[in-house]
Amino acid sequence: MYNATRVVTAVLIAFALSGCTAVATPPTGTPISTGLIGSAETGTDAGNDRPIVTFDGLMVRRRVVIAIHSTPDADVTALRTVLDKAANQSQTNLIDISPDVLDPASLEHFVPELIVALPAGSTVAEAGELVDRAYFQDPAVSEVDHYHVAEVLVHDLRFAVRATSPAALEESIAKEGILSDALGNYSTTLRAGELDVTYTGPLLSDELINSVQNGMARAAHTKPEAVIVSSRSTAGVGVDMANEPAPSPAGTEAPSDHSHDAADDAAHDPAHDVSDAPDASDAPDDSDGGR
Repeated sequence: MYNATRVVTAVLIAFALSGCTAVATPPTGTPISTGLIGSAETGTDAGNDRPIVTFDGLMVRRRVVIAIHSTPDADVTALRTVLDKAANQSQTNLIDISPDVLDPASLEHFVPELIVALPAGSTVAEAGELVDRAYFQDPAVSEVDHYHVAEVLVHDLRFAVRATSPAALEESIAKEGILSDALGNYSTTLRAGELDVTYTGPLLSDELINSVQNGMARAAHTKPEAVIVSSRSTAGVGVDMANEPAPSPAGTEAPSDHSHDAADDAAHDPAHDVSDAPDASDAPDDSDGGR
């Protein structure tokens, strides 16, 4: 199953989508949530650390992610296993995703050792409850220093091209590294006379999407316009990027619209450092998730 189920890498925070920002240490209640947005590829941003994205609508989705900051000696693979076990109990499937879904302000705050995305439609509250069950029930998992729960923007794309031998085309693309260089992780599906490549991850610039089309077309011996770009699903709600606020730049913290007793937790447990967490006192009055 070489490329059959290659899904997006490590899961992180997110600070910009709806302006919601989440940071938390071992919880005593609902976690703070951090709204984040994907960062741009070098040289293709719109001047606000976000790529130029016109492939939007149903091709861009909001997803909730969990970003775990572990202790230095933690076994990250074991932490992921514990999180998956808790997710399976509620029939929730977690996927790896790249930390690049976070905006510069979030990444400057911290780069998580483990980051995963919840299924479409999941809420920040559900993500916080999942982390609580996984790591902070008795006995608590001491290897987790603190975590972030956030809503982020991701590209949810399907690239499709006709091919006489989809299997041979898939092998050629994998061998040349056409897509791994541009997308990182992706999935492939072989259909009758067609190869489908699906991707869920950080927002891609128009330039990078065009380069994927060119690479697939070259391997398939066809024209770039023959590689059709569409959304992975026609269900649900997409995002109009023209209406999205700019992500928080590096050197700033996105305000939190969820309060949490993290500071009190840290005062009683010095192992959970939240000194660099966003200030919950800056939360907007119209918060829909604060306690």
